[in-house]
This record gives sequence, structure tokens and C-alpha cells, in this order.
Amino acid sequence: MKAAVFYGVKDIRIEEVEMPRIQDDEILIKVKACGICGSDLHMYKLNMFSVALLRPLAKGGIPGHELSGYVEEIGSKVKDVKEGDRVVAFNSGGMAEYAPVRNVIKIPPEVSYEEASLLEPLSNSYYALMKGNPSREENVVVFGTGTIGLGIIQCLKALDLPINKLIAIDLSDFRLNTAKQIGADEVINARKNNPLVKIKRLVESVPFPIIPTISMPKVDVIFDCVGYVKDQKGSIVLQQAVIMASPNTGRIVIHGLFEDIVPLSFMEVVTKQITLLGSFGFTPESVQKSLELLQNKKVDQSKIITHEFPLDKAKEAFETQCNTDESIKVLIKP
Repeated sequence: MKAAVFYGVKDIRIEEVEMPRIQDDEILIKVKACGICGSDLHMYKLNMFSVALLRPLAKGGIPGHELSGYVEEIGSKVKDVKEGDRVVAFNSGGMAEYAPVRNVIKIPPEVSYEEASLLEPLSNSYYALMKGNPSREENVVVFGTGTIGLGIIQCLKALDLPINKLIAIDLSDFRLNTAKQIGADEVINARKNNPLVKIKRLVESVPFPIIPTISMPKVDVIFDCVGYVKDQKGSIVLQQAVIMASPNTGRIVIHGLFEDIVPLSFMEVVTKQITLLGSFGFTPESVQKSLELLQNKKVDQSKIITHEFPLDKAKEAFETQCNTDESIKVLIKP
């Protein structure tokens, strides 16, 4: 079969590899769509996380863990799944014509293969949103309007949570325009504006605890969907978030991955008594809830899918995904 094989930094080749032979507890999927994840980009650019992200071959490995397709074959011990079922899986090896997996979720007829391939990142977004737990009249800031950040905005709007203001921050006007279209009240391009200065004009102010004459913007929940990307210049997003967060009520949900160790001043964390929350992956509940949002058309992932490439152009697909000024979510369709 044909597959995209990763060998090292920016080295992806299309090759003929051996057809997978499934075990008794495995399912063979004919892949119809596979998304390029942010973690795949860390692997592509820096060879990070490759052990976790690849289905290993004798040489190299097959990436892709956001895959959908139909069941081609089932092992003798597999229950509740039959050949021909439309399914989604969160296993490595999806950038190939076929992928062996152990766990699948059936796709409702209302959900396309393309939408289903975004179930994993949407479940991440839902999980991060629940960690932040925005409540009535709170102001929410989303740093990073890639797939996860936009998914948080979509889930927030779909659930109709009674917040005050939703603000998105990014370096890409293209992505910020999408954020505005799907529900952000305000957007800030951090290349053109100082986010802290701009936000002070958009939300009400509260006094700084230890120096009441100094005012701070009332930003209750911040989602860091950026982490740290080595080739992006400027202040570290997490540091900006710490400075921006409201005293006492401020919560920062950190979902972006970090490409290196970063310096961070904790003085504001201490003096403002804000909360830092790590967020990684998803739970069975967040997957179920996200699938319901897709099925009920409360979340429209077609607004996030910007490019689709055949398997033969996997290298071009990765390069396109790296270009945040022109892409959001890139799919590979074997």
C-alpha cells in the first residue's frame, strides 16, 4: 500500500509499504481523511514526539493520528464493529491507504469523514474549555486561533455559555478573521497591537491587589493554545497571559506544547493569586460531547478545514500547514 513515511526533520516520503496484518483485537481501516495536528508539526520541524506519533516501520514511521474511514477488516476478537462501518480513530499511522487500530468510534450519518477527522482536536478543545470553566459575565481570551483555539471558540458559542466578552489573539489575520466569523467578539493581531494595551480598552478594569492605584484588565479565563514555538519571535504567550490575568479570579489553561524550556516570572502568579492549569488530550466525556456537537450541527468544522491534499502530496500538505497566514486545518485524503 502507499503511505507517507517520516524519516527525520522535514523528511517525508511517499513510499510503497507492506499492507498491515491485523491482530485478533485489531481493526483495519480504509483511511478517507487524516488531519495534520500541531504535534505533527513539532515532529516535522524538530523531530519531537516522533516515538508517540508514528506507526513504526523497519525504517521511519507513518504519522497521522486524526483519521477517519471505513472498516475494511476486523480481528476475531473484535465486537460491536462490522466491515463497512464508518469510523474515526485516534491512532498513529493514518497517513496511509490503510491503518490498523484497536479502538474506533462510529461516525453518525450526519457527520462527514472530513468532519470526523477533526473529532480528536475538537475533543481537546472541549476538554480545555471545561478546565477553564468560564462562567457568567466573565471575560475570556484565547491565545492562538489554530484548530484548538478555534475549537474552544466554537464549543463556547455552541454551549451558549453566558460570558461577557470573548477575545482572540493571534499573529495571522487570516486565522483571526475566521475567529471573528465563528463567534469571537474582538480579535487582536499581536504583530500590530500590544495585546495588553488593546485589551485594557476592551474590558473593564480592576485594581492590582498590592498597589490599588494600578489598574488591571478584568480577564478571567485565558486559554494558551500556542505554548512555545522556536521560530516565532516576541514575548512568550504564557508570560503575556500571566501579566494579563485578573487578580484572584484569573485562570490560565495551558494547552499549547512547548518546543523548549522557557523563562517565566512567577511574581504575578503569586501576587495576583491566579491559577495555572495544564491541559492535555481529552476524556471519554469530551469525545462524546464533541461528537454530539458535530452530529447536531452546533459546530461546523468546514469553517476550519482550509486545505485538502492527496496522499501523494503529503510533503506539500505539511508545508502548507506550517504557513499560518494561509491555512488553519490541512487534511490528507489517501
